[in-house]
Amino acid sequence: MKRTMGYSIYNQQVKSRTKQNRMPTLYPEFPQKRFDIIYADPPWDYNGKLQFDKSSKSAEEIDLSRDIFISSASFKYPTLKLDELLQIPVLDIAKDDCLLFMWSTNPHLAHAIFLGQTWGFEFKTVAFIWDKMNHNPGNS
Repeated sequence: MKRTMGYSIYNQQVKSRTKQNRMPTLYPEFPQKRFDIIYADPPWDYNGKLQFDKSSKSAEEIDLSRDIFISSASFKYPTLKLDELLQIPVLDIAKDDCLLFMWSTNPHLAHAIFLGQTWGFEFKTVAFIWDKMNHNPGNS
């Protein structure tokens, strides 16, 4: 028995709704000054992960006659893969004793630490935790 996957059902919708970076460069031009504190909110890429409605009774009883598709981070903004984020020269706008506060989700925590180190910062601690009540990308 061949199982139908949500990814195949919504493939065309995904292609049409995914946001693309329309800038001529990877990132906007940086200011010509240096900062004491930098707040970074990288547009993490989730490799096309989609979020679905979980109202079906079980994986075997999914009602495919309903539109069970919800969202993806890439529908809200253009996302970047880690190798692209590594190219951003954040250290160029950081003072010598600059603090970096970077937003990350748990799936990207190791990447966030590596990204900060590549940008020239040393990991110290998790400064804030956002206990997100609605786990749907793009919503608070």
